[in-house]
Amino acid sequence: MNTDATNYLVIGAGITGWSVAQYLHAQNKSFRIMDTRDIPPYAAQLKKMLAKQNICFGRLNQEWMNKADVIVLSPGVSPQTPELKAAGANGVEIIGDVELFARRTQKPYIAITGSNGKSTVTMLVTAILNSQGIVAKAGGNIGTPALSLLDDEDSDMFVLELSSFQLETSTSLQAVAATVLNISADHLDRHENFEQYARIKYSIYENAGRKVFLRNAQNSNHDGISFGLDEPAKHDYGIQNMGAERWLVCGRKKLIKSSELPLLGTIGELNVLAAFALCRDYIHDQAAALSAIRNFKGLPHRCELVVEHENVQWVDDSKGTNIGATVAAVQSFDQSQILIVGGIHKGGSLKPLEQIVDKKVRVVIAYGQDKEIFVNALQRFSEVQTAESLENVVQIAAERVKPGEVVLFSPACASFDMFADYQERGKAFQRAVKRVLQKGKRVN
Repeated sequence: MNTDATNYLVIGAGITGWSVAQYLHAQNKSFRIMDTRDIPPYAAQLKKMLAKQNICFGRLNQEWMNKADVIVLSPGVSPQTPELKAAGANGVEIIGDVELFARRTQKPYIAITGSNGKSTVTMLVTAILNSQGIVAKAGGNIGTPALSLLDDEDSDMFVLELSSFQLETSTSLQAVAATVLNISADHLDRHENFEQYARIKYSIYENAGRKVFLRNAQNSNHDGISFGLDEPAKHDYGIQNMGAERWLVCGRKKLIKSSELPLLGTIGELNVLAAFALCRDYIHDQAAALSAIRNFKGLPHRCELVVEHENVQWVDDSKGTNIGATVAAVQSFDQSQILIVGGIHKGGSLKPLEQIVDKKVRVVIAYGQDKEIFVNALQRFSEVQTAESLENVVQIAAERVKPGEVVLFSPACASFDMFADYQERGKAFQRAVKRVLQKGKRVN
């Protein structure tokens, strides 16, 4: 490991690359920066910071890569590109911003990954820690880049959401607690196969002080603590039905009623259980922790209740951008559902979705670039209709839904065929729902 390197090359001039540049500049390190885009997002700021000869935009400069001591790679750039593999073969160390963070920080941090739910759990953990008088700041794959967290000298600890892209260039993580919330096929356009993707995710446990597992997802003979939707063992977290009440528990100790949670469905239960498990060593005021949970608002577009109208729940899960996320969302509701899917399919088998649609979904509405993939896969298991626009989707759902059902917008796809990102897509869905319901289009 070349910890004394003075010749850094930063690849990527987006928000992560800019945070790396600011960090290296503050450390008086010698570095260059490049980006394949002609005008990357932080081009203007970097041109003020660096001399012209240390900036290369619009292409990858193989000579710079080969001469670097350390390449700091932004998450959006694959280390498997031929140019980077060639540099690696020449002995250049290739790392990411999270690796720099891990090498530098002296403060404790909790690390969270998973195919789905990691943003919600990251913010839940942060809220619980803050309720205990601990100044905790969240970042990484959500909000503030990891290195920028180091600028906050008042923080007691950090909570990191980490993607597979960040984990594959990190080797020095030593989290005080870490979890893989779940694993389902995702980013197979980037990773070689599902097995490689899973290995990268599970690397978060290396050198972790406390390992938190989803029960039954890994070997039951784990050396950490688990969470799940069944009754747990003595020190684990789970669900216990007590008469008419459903409780979140640790062993036999009651934590909070499921009906008190601000998060919808079993997804909400699992997220809260994981957060409790990760914070186990830091909770000294149980009442304050429970208050933080009750007051948690949830994240926009993650199983977010848009409106409950005439005994129908309209739910925005636009953040469900892969099959696993949508399966988890459908599983969260006991009611019959109308499921809205579509966009750009990211790969992976639809079989898990077929199985849950067969059990819980009365009508599927497919739209967007890859809607026919869903039509072909799901028409044997449910009534399937197609739509050309989001407004049209909502109109069809309003005409077909029955009282007591859930209309779940969980696309299982990327949004880029029609929207800039999942946030824009979610906002468009919410606007369409409100317009259609205000026009009185809903017919039972």
